[in-house]
Amino acid sequence: MHFNKIFGLLLVATLLQAASGQSYYSCLTPYNTYGRCMPIKRCGFFQKLFAQYGLSLPQNYAADILRARCQGGPEIHICCDDNLTPTTPATPPTKPTLTNGGGVSSTNYLGSMDPAGLSKLREQKCGNAGGERVSHGENVDLYEFPWMALLIYDSVQDPYKCGGSLITDNFVLTAAHCMVGVEGRIIGVRLGEHDLSEPEDCIIVKSRRLCAPPVEDVGVEKTIPHPNFSNARKTNDVALVKLNRSVRFQRHIKPICLPIIPEAAEIPIDRRFFIAGWGGTENGQTSNIMQKALVPFKTRMECQYIFRRTPINENHLCAGGDGRIDTCKGDSGGPLFYLAPYSGSQKSLRYVQYGVVSFGGTECGGDRNSPGIYANVTNFMPWITRNIAQNLN
Repeated sequence: MHFNKIFGLLLVATLLQAASGQSYYSCLTPYNTYGRCMPIKRCGFFQKLFAQYGLSLPQNYAADILRARCQGGPEIHICCDDNLTPTTPATPPTKPTLTNGGGVSSTNYLGSMDPAGLSKLREQKCGNAGGERVSHGENVDLYEFPWMALLIYDSVQDPYKCGGSLITDNFVLTAAHCMVGVEGRIIGVRLGEHDLSEPEDCIIVKSRRLCAPPVEDVGVEKTIPHPNFSNARKTNDVALVKLNRSVRFQRHIKPICLPIIPEAAEIPIDRRFFIAGWGGTENGQTSNIMQKALVPFKTRMECQYIFRRTPINENHLCAGGDGRIDTCKGDSGGPLFYLAPYSGSQKSLRYVQYGVVSFGGTECGGDRNSPGIYANVTNFMPWITRNIAQNLN
């Protein structure tokens, strides 16, 4: 047995062997935190793991090390965040209660979805954005999150009240509170935006000016709020916007994945999720350049303690509230997403949306410890796929 453990660690090292390249560049760890690509023996987190578990490395950590591999020099390199600390004991991901009011079990997860709507989502080349080199800044890099959308209202003073996410070539997912009880109707959706103050989005790379294609403002054929949405109870806060034409996917306009396989539906409670947007709420201020933040998962019990007057149930997700004002960087209706296993025999990693920004924690300058509440996308997959299917033509 001792020999098998040693052999297992050597196998991990062999699989992590990388080709030659530049070390110590920025990257994203399997825990959705920022790290640096460095030799594994110099990684403080790996040293903590070895000190805590020795050769009896838990399977979930061994898998995470494999996922953390990055291109470095002749030595084995992984994406390392020295600020991470192993849990005791190691906490595996947990599956959410996959119900949508009627009690859909996790074993019948796919069966709860509309086949035509599910097929439409499967056709999408979704969740691909950028490479492993990422920035530590709060500004989103050009092309980094190409599914981000802005809802356009018939208001000259405040045309962008909410955000959303492109999920197919003609559907945007957003929040019901962005179209029910909000002054002004939605007349369009802006896609491919980066900096609201600039007519052309450009960056300088090696003294060269590179510019993204123009943004696209697409008309709206139909808005579809959840019929059981309650602003008073903060429940069923999801909606779809059907565009009046199909959009062509480009480098700056691509869809995000939804959790359409059981593996993608697992909520990784020890990870951090991305939120992004221009910081807009119905009564908040915006940033010209798209912002991003990483927010930690919180249990429903933790959120229920904070939001005592609002029943928190399986239709909600809770994240944020770790002492930083971060959730104000996400637009109402925008996505809560994570780099998760998605498809194929190797379960390739894609950005998958788990939540829709609903309420709480979205006010900049508010309670530093207040998390945000998100509509649980996993629970609404039957409704989403059914409405996509009913509006395909």
